[in-house]
Amino acid sequence: MHSKLIDTIADFIPLDSSDIDLVQSLFKCQKVSKGVTLIETGQHSDRAFFINEGYLKYSKIIESGEELIIHLYTPLHFATSLNSFFLGQKSEEDLHTITDCDLLCITHSDLEYLYSTSPKWQSFGRKLMESFLIEKEERIIDQLSLTAQMRYSKLLKCYPEIIQNVPVKYIASYIGIQPESLSRIRKKN
Repeated sequence: MHSKLIDTIADFIPLDSSDIDLVQSLFKCQKVSKGVTLIETGQHSDRAFFINEGYLKYSKIIESGEELIIHLYTPLHFATSLNSFFLGQKSEEDLHTITDCDLLCITHSDLEYLYSTSPKWQSFGRKLMESFLIEKEERIIDQLSLTAQMRYSKLLKCYPEIIQNVPVKYIASYIGIQPESLSRIRKKN
């Protein structure tokens, strides 16, 4: 169950057998059904998740009552409420399973312990955060500079399997358009 996580971490830092044992002891396996809330608005979350299999949505209910999809998480990615996990604040967003999921979960205290064991793990944490920041910056730039058609095409290019696993209404919200507009875009493709 940990092999995909080990491979993902190895993309950032070299691992030896003791590192692998440590990861396996700190990341707990969790099978979660479709439609489960992992992190809820107004609650503290001290858990972060690695997605072995499945899809998650990170969302917020805005003033109009609509659900705004902030992020769609696909397999081989980490997911959490960063403010809640790292700063101990109440989450302002929800994290839900879209499909049945196989997850690996780590608590904040276990992550801090991992960081304390070696500078290698501190480097991993820094590199992982850098990748999050780069991804977020790209998303902001795409939202501001690309047309809806271009955002949809880019999503399909990067994550083609998302169409089979994520409802259209979530994809539309994620790229910042109404579902009807996405239907028109999809017909053109």
